[in-house]
Amino acid sequence: MRRFRKIIVIGVFVTIAIVVVFWAKAQYVVPVIMYHKIDNNSAASRLSVSPESFKAQMRFLKNQHYNVVKLEDLARIIKKDKIPSKTIAITFDDGYENNYTSAFPVLKQLGLDATIFIIPALVGREGYLTWSQILEMSESGFITIGSHTMTHPWLPTQPVQKLDQEIRDSKIAIESRLNKGADSFSYPLGGFNKDIREKVVQAGYKIAVATNPGKKYPKHDIFAMKRLRISSTSDNLFVFWFEITGFYTWIKEHRDKD
Repeated sequence: MRRFRKIIVIGVFVTIAIVVVFWAKAQYVVPVIMYHKIDNNSAASRLSVSPESFKAQMRFLKNQHYNVVKLEDLARIIKKDKIPSKTIAITFDDGYENNYTSAFPVLKQLGLDATIFIIPALVGREGYLTWSQILEMSESGFITIGSHTMTHPWLPTQPVQKLDQEIRDSKIAIESRLNKGADSFSYPLGGFNKDIREKVVQAGYKIAVATNPGKKYPKHDIFAMKRLRISSTSDNLFVFWFEITGFYTWIKEHRDKD
């Protein structure tokens, strides 16, 4: 009788373990982390991460043997439906100059790939990257340059002709300056809809990133990838680790209202 009960208990635990594994696999979203400014203004801006915290986070990824991949490579990995353990992609929005002065040296030293989404109309303005800085990073082999539209408008309210200019012309502008493809796109403020998404596809991009499309949206749509914004709350490396486990997106989407 005891042996029979023991077999039942073991069977229950095995069944629960199997259910948990399959549930976890179903909720997993490959982490694509999003930075904006790398400066010492994190106390005043949620878009800022201090250079010290950024360096610690990048060293964590390196020391813990994360599979840091280029965004374009992530698109191919997702299509194959075989995502290697601890895969992660690093992105920056807006093209601030401190991406060059504070982030690029760290990424280059550690040999980590990242994508910087620039706004061609703002290149060269105060506080933003110059074309010479962008070209240097692009030629390093560690930084991929993507489009964040031509002028950074809220796309859902733009007329059709304006959408074409923002999405297609920004790609052309970047490619003409760098003499290489600009294959990734970032929706300003995460704003998009099915028509905008289709225009991104038609423009020839290979992958596009959003911010928080919501739990009703596919988890691995390569033209609306979900991302995790990194802010000063991630100064604590335990918090940073938890956010990049691949399960934080599910938690955040079920915690927040659509």
